[in-house]
Amino acid sequence: MNAFKERMTTSSAVKNDQYWEQFSIQSADLDYLVGYLVESEKPKTLDTLAQQIISYRHKQLVKLMQDTLSRGQIYRPGGSYTVGEQVIFPHLGNVLGEVVEVRPGHNPEYDSFSVIRVRMDDGTEREFAAELGGEHPLDQASYVSSEDVSPEDLYEQYGAGVKELLLQTLKDDSNFVSVGYQWFVRDLLVDISAGQLNIAEALLDMNGGGTLRTVDFLDDIDLPAEIPESLRLFSLEYALLNDQRFDEVGPSGGALWYLRRMEPEGVLESPVHLRYMPIPYNRGLIDDMMLPLERQVDDEWSGVANDKDIPEEDPITVVLSYPHWRSGTLPLTPRLSQLFPTARITDRIRFTFVDAANGDEFPGWVVLSNRYVYGLSKWYAEQRVGVGSFVDLRPGEELGTIEVSVRPFRARRGEWLRTVSVEDGHLAFEVTRVPVACEFDELAAIAVPDPESVDALAREMRRVSLESLVERVFRELAVLSLQRAVHAMTLYSVINLVRRVPPAPLLAVLAMAPQYISLGDNYWAYRGEN
Repeated sequence: MNAFKERMTTSSAVKNDQYWEQFSIQSADLDYLVGYLVESEKPKTLDTLAQQIISYRHKQLVKLMQDTLSRGQIYRPGGSYTVGEQVIFPHLGNVLGEVVEVRPGHNPEYDSFSVIRVRMDDGTEREFAAELGGEHPLDQASYVSSEDVSPEDLYEQYGAGVKELLLQTLKDDSNFVSVGYQWFVRDLLVDISAGQLNIAEALLDMNGGGTLRTVDFLDDIDLPAEIPESLRLFSLEYALLNDQRFDEVGPSGGALWYLRRMEPEGVLESPVHLRYMPIPYNRGLIDDMMLPLERQVDDEWSGVANDKDIPEEDPITVVLSYPHWRSGTLPLTPRLSQLFPTARITDRIRFTFVDAANGDEFPGWVVLSNRYVYGLSKWYAEQRVGVGSFVDLRPGEELGTIEVSVRPFRARRGEWLRTVSVEDGHLAFEVTRVPVACEFDELAAIAVPDPESVDALAREMRRVSLESLVERVFRELAVLSLQRAVHAMTLYSVINLVRRVPPAPLLAVLAMAPQYISLGDNYWAYRGEN
């Protein structure tokens, strides 16, 4: 009788994990989405479209199961059957069979029951229990959709995978177009003429290049009023995105437009001081003693996340490096990325800086691909910040604003700082008294009276290897210390006067070359060639 005690397996596709885990987007799914979008006349997010696909498939599968089960009586061990009757076996994959014999069953462990012999669709014959007393799982099994397998439940469990597949499919299908996070059918877009795009350009030009919201164009660009506004806006945004004159510079959550030709040069092209050519190095040389320094420096090209959680009420502090001081920028590191706006589709994002001291506002730009924030040159000059100065940042009171400040510092006779000059084709250093307007990091601070000469030397030294450059600079810095020791933060700050280098390749040189010896706490000494 153990042969009759088969464990229940639900083969219904509605409940079948294998079905959804092996899910693929079919042409019928896309046809369904086209119809859905046509009917709604509104662009939809990928989330919504994935939910629709799952609901569509769910309905299909439920109907398929119902149609399949209607072909014969569902097999239940407690049921009775007659010769010639069609019986379907859902727990065996919905196979169909015909009862060819009914006979009494014999098993002393069970009350009286019957045995049916069934000829299956493939010609084989199998025997099953019938009229079996007691409770058997197959007698209670449900083979159609129920509340515990709703489309919402399926989306919660499988939605991420369906979305991933759907996104790639929509990208590869020219019938669909996207703007930001929304999708629609290409052939149903509102036609935007060249003349209407010229009007948009003129409106932005009159507004100083930008920024304008998409809805701000609608009063001047005549689009059919009977078409839903969401589709008009989507169509206009799609046309603007595909015209090189326009740049979408809004943060996530809304489109803002700017004329590309009127954007600052330092936004359209990375400032020369910020350009980093990746330097190969052995990451294994960076030990646990060096990692804290790499995080402390917080260079945008480090690729090391700062794992400190910063309370919302606390400012984020940047120690200003020479490349960013010269460029009027800030590094867009993972730590600062939490503060600055992100974008839906654009590489450049326009926002507003607010001087925390006086409330003055001025434009700022996030340049995602090149990892910097632009727009601080004038403010740096006004605040008299220098290399190594502390710059504090926090969210502004208004959405899309960032408060920026320094820490005012007044010294009657100035502060003693490392001061750099160019002599006979190399950097020279001395400690001099320098007027200082704001607080600074003592290890990173450098006075640069003549940045033009430093930049000229940097151009001459472009082909000098990093190893040679580190040795030259290290020797010059060592003479400033009685212990002839150089801190890695200081070395990083000085090297970046003439070469854009994140800390890790620099630390790898120190760790690998025999002429440098670690003194602990990221101080290093020069011991000459072995």
